[in-house]
Amino acid sequence: TTASQPAKSRMAMCAMSLKPAPRRLLRGLASSARSWAVRRPFQQRNARRDDAFEPRLAPLVPSTAEPHVQAWVSDWEAAAGQADARAGIALLRSDVWDLPLRPDLVHRCVVAQHAALKQVHRAGKSRHEVRGGGRKPRPQKGTGKSRQGSIRAPQWRGGGVAFPRQRRDFAMSLPRRVVDAGTKVALSDKLRRSALLVVGRLALDEPKTSALLERLQRLGLSLPHTRAGGGHKVLLVGGDDRSDESQAAARLAAQNIPGVSMCLAKDVSVLKLVSHSVLLLSLDGLRDLESRLGGPAPFPRRTWPPSAVLREWQAAN
Repeated sequence: TTASQPAKSRMAMCAMSLKPAPRRLLRGLASSARSWAVRRPFQQRNARRDDAFEPRLAPLVPSTAEPHVQAWVSDWEAAAGQADARAGIALLRSDVWDLPLRPDLVHRCVVAQHAALKQVHRAGKSRHEVRGGGRKPRPQKGTGKSRQGSIRAPQWRGGGVAFPRQRRDFAMSLPRRVVDAGTKVALSDKLRRSALLVVGRLALDEPKTSALLERLQRLGLSLPHTRAGGGHKVLLVGGDDRSDESQAAARLAAQNIPGVSMCLAKDVSVLKLVSHSVLLLSLDGLRDLESRLGGPAPFPRRTWPPSAVLREWQAAN
C-alpha cells in the first residue's frame, strides 16, 4: 500500500490478512498438553511404537510423611517349638525402605553389573601378532601368481585372524547416585512384597550347616533351593564387623546350603537383591546399610510444634 490510500482501506486489508489458526496447530498444542502427563516409550516417529503411552516415572520420594516405617524383628534364638517368634519392632528409614518402584534404575544397575562380570577368556591373534611372516613369500611380478606380502595374512593357512576377539574391559560407569537409588528401590520392593526378615543378629556358635538350616526353616523359609524352582533363595546380610566370630561361623555354614548366600552390608548390590527372593537382615547390618545409603537420619517431616520436632530429632539421632 501507499501513503495515498486512505487509512480505512489499509485497516480493512490488514483485517482480511488475519486468518484463524489452522486445526493442525491446535491439535499439536492439545497433544503436547496431554503428553505432559504421559510420555511416549520412544522418541522416534514410528506409529508401531509410538501408539502406546506410558505413565511418567514416579519421583524418588517416600510414600509416607513419617521419617520411619516399621518391620517385625524375628527371634533368631527362638526355641525349637516356636515358629517365627517375634522379638520386637525395628524402625526403618522411609527414605531407604519406602521408595516407589523404578524399574529403569534397577535395570541400569543390573546391566552395569553384568557388564562388569563379563570377561573374554580366549583372545585371537591378528596378522601382526602371529609369529613369522616377515619376508615377502614371492616376487611382486614375473611369477604369474597373486601378489602376497606375508604368509601370515588372514587368507593364508596358519595366518592371523582378520578381526580377532580381544581382551577388553566391558565395565560400564554409573553415577554413585544412580547405584544408591537403585539399591534403595530394590530394598523398598523387598519390604513392599513382605520379602524382608529382620533378626537380632546372625550368629552361630559353630559353623554347622544343619544348625543354620534349622533356624532358617524355623523362620518359615522353604530350603534348600532346587534348580526346578522349589524353595527360597535367601540373602543373609550381616554387619560390617569382620572380627565377629559368630557371624563368620554363620557365613561359613551358609556356603553349603544351595540358594543361600551371605555378605556384609557394604557388599549389598542390586544384582544380589534381585537374584534372591528373600532378604534376611540383622540389626547390625540394617544400621550399617542405612548409614551407607542414607547418611545421617532424616529430619522429621513434622514442623509444628517445635518442641515435638526437637524431641523426634533427638530420638532419631
